[in-house]
Formats: sequence, structure tokens, C-alpha cells
Amino acid sequence: MRLHDHLALAVDRKVGWQRLPKPLGLLTLMGLRDNLRRKNLHDTSGYPAQGMPDIEPPAARHLTERTADGSYNDLDNPRMGMARSRFGRNVPPEVTFPEPQPQILTPSPREVSRTLLTRDEFIPATSVNALVAAWLQFMIRDWISHGQGAVDDPWRIELEGDDPWPTSPMLVPRTLPDTTRSEGGDGLPPTHINENSHWWDASQLYGSDLATQRRLRSGAHGKLRVARDGRLFPDAPELDPANTPGFWLGLLMMQHVFILEHNAICDRLGREFPAWSDEQLFQRARLINAALIAKIHTVEWTPAVISHPTTVAALRANWYGLLGERVQRLLGRTSRSELLSGIVGGDTDHFGVPYALTEEFVAVYRMHPWCPTTGASARPWTTRCSRRRISGS
Repeated sequence: MRLHDHLALAVDRKVGWQRLPKPLGLLTLMGLRDNLRRKNLHDTSGYPAQGMPDIEPPAARHLTERTADGSYNDLDNPRMGMARSRFGRNVPPEVTFPEPQPQILTPSPREVSRTLLTRDEFIPATSVNALVAAWLQFMIRDWISHGQGAVDDPWRIELEGDDPWPTSPMLVPRTLPDTTRSEGGDGLPPTHINENSHWWDASQLYGSDLATQRRLRSGAHGKLRVARDGRLFPDAPELDPANTPGFWLGLLMMQHVFILEHNAICDRLGREFPAWSDEQLFQRARLINAALIAKIHTVEWTPAVISHPTTVAALRANWYGLLGERVQRLLGRTSRSELLSGIVGGDTDHFGVPYALTEEFVAVYRMHPWCPTTGASARPWTTRCSRRRISGS
């Protein structure tokens, strides 16, 4: 296996997996994934900590239900991946110390942004439409959040004279500090907290804490509250997700669709199991809805975005295995191998590191330029996404 992994790395560097025939490309991607699992998962949870969030006592329901904050998804390590736990890293932590100022702002982030992202002519994306951006940000609201950011001591980015940004300097809120760091940990690599649950648990619909989840539930038949006139909490606007910075029509649409989907699942479960309580209906519908969202992202959204025959096959293999969807639907899992029968339903393996989303993952998913914008420098938004001239970072 190690020989295969080394060979895959060499072939990818020499040729590139995307230039190979599909079977060879899949073999190469398998080796690259093995290398990444072995070398690019780094734990930050082991650094000394204080003020960790409380977790509830173990209970039998943790075997069949999700908690609001993402705890107990792993019964051996109940804090793993819960809300307000640390982001991990995909690079060795010892190389993650930031440069001091002013070096950290050289070159200027704004200069990098304008150089790499400015587009003067329309370049259409031919395999997707504007829904791709709405779906992506819908996923981000489930996975990752550094919080609102510190506005009292922002990054100050000086602008060039021809920069169209309306105010100079550009002020960018700093990422909030890790409040669980113990005193005396200044010599350790920097860490940050994920305000959301790290798990794929649809927390953008259900919240990442029990108080929020209770506000979002209707209290009857397992259902969620449905927004009226675009507002979920018209009498308490400070609680309304629509008032969170960055919220836009695309997010509202996705949230509304999957709130209605949750409620439709409750209706079906209620007919099949009329004796179930509100709590039983809610918890089971949440599991089904979150699984549906994960499936859409894995076998529909991502293959459409990458749109390469090899990655389409690879992503479907992640879900169904190389034996394919038809075999799985007919026979279920026929092997413990994730290669043959897919990752879903396979053996749990954290590859030697407690599960956590990573700071590098956050950086990759900073795709705000995909969002529609308004203003003199923005081109009209069509039904096809484009790489276009942007006016922001």
C-alpha cells in the first residue's frame, strides 16, 4: 500500500491525475488521499485548555440521536467536533505561527486580491448556475464560523490611489482569539475556535446549541418553525438568522427549502409511526435531512462544480463504493471496504487524529466573490456563474 501511495504521488507530480485515463486517475487519487490522511491531519485539541464548554452526561439516546452542540458523535471522545472546539490543521502546527507586523501585510492582501481575482471580461461557467454559490454558502453555515470578528482592533489595509473601495484604509475585523487557551500557552502555535459544530449535521437549520434549537422548533409534530414574510422571528429580530452578516436571498431560499423538507419528512414519519412523540419525530427527521444534504453535496453539487469524469466517479465511489449505486440499492453494503462499498456506513476511522475541520479548510471555502454584487463595478448577474470583475476582497 505504501508503495502504491509513493507511486501515486510521483505520477501526479509528473503527469497529473487529471490527464490520466479514468481508471489510472482513480488509482492515483486513492494514493493521494492515503498520503493526505497519513501526513496532513494535525491535532490542536491536545494543547492545554481551560473554560471548555460543558457537555451533558452520557445517555442512551446518544446512540440514535444527535445532540444540539455536536457532542457525543464519537462516544469515546464526546467533545470531538462539538461546537466551540478548536479547528485542526492540515499542515504541521509548528509552521503556522503568523509573521509579525508589518511583514504579515506584505504583500498587501488587497493587492493579492486585485491581482488574482480581477476579471475584465465575462468568462461563463458552463456546467453550473447561480445556485452553486447559494448551496456553497448554505454548507459553510453548517460547517464553519470564526464568529463575528473583533472590530475594536481591526486589520488596517492601505489602498492604492486607483482602488475603488469606498473607504481608505480598508478595515477587516480580526479573527477572535481562542478563549480556551490556558495561561502560559504563548509559545504554542495559534489556535482558533469553531463556533459551529464541525460535523455534517445541518446545524445551519437546527442550531449549534440547545437554546437556539428550541427557538427554531415549532414544538409540535417534530417540525421546525417556518419563516413568515421572510422573517423567522418577527418579534425578536436579533434572533433572526436573516440578520446575520452575509445573509442573502440565496441562503434564505436554501434554508426555507430544507426547513420545508424537514417538515415533510416529519409528516411522512408521523403517518408511518403515529405513536411517536414530537421529540422522536424531530430527531429522526433531522438525521434524514442531514443525510440528504450530505448526499446532494457529495454526488451532485461537487461533481457538477469540478465536472471532471474522474472526480465524478471518485465522489460517487465515496458514497456508493466502486461497486456502484445499483449494487448498493439492491444488496446494501457487500464489503467492509470503503473502496468497494463507500465511506457511508463503513468502519469509523479518524486516522490517528481527533476529527475536526481545519483552518486550511476554512481558507479554501472563502468563495465570497461568487456571490452576486451590486454597484458600478459589478457586471449584471446572469443565470450562469462567472469569474468577473469584483469590487471587494
